[in-house]
Amino acid sequence: MSVVIKDFFIDFQRCIGCTACQAACSECDTHRGTPMIHVDRSDIGHTPQTTPMVCMHCKNPTCALSCPTDAIKMDENGIVHSSLKPKCIACRNCELSCPFGIPIV
Repeated sequence: MSVVIKDFFIDFQRCIGCTACQAACSECDTHRGTPMIHVDRSDIGHTPQTTPMVCMHCKNPTCALSCPTDAIKMDENGIVHSSLKPKCIACRNCELSCPFGIPIV
């Protein structure tokens, strides 16, 4: 089995909040249709400013290490995977432990 890692670049200064990056991330085979990118809106109604929050695929992912049900895993290639929803018990440990605020339960 070979793994093809695809990189894409997000220019944060040009983000218009179209969520195309979320769609591209969800198409990745490793994420099982769940994007590891979330587009945050700064102040809805007052500014169109958006900020894409991108998974950093950490070497020691605190989100995966803090998960009591193994719902988030990292493979041998260092790719952080989101698991199927039935494993998640919504304890929010991943949200609280991630310094980048990526996992959202």
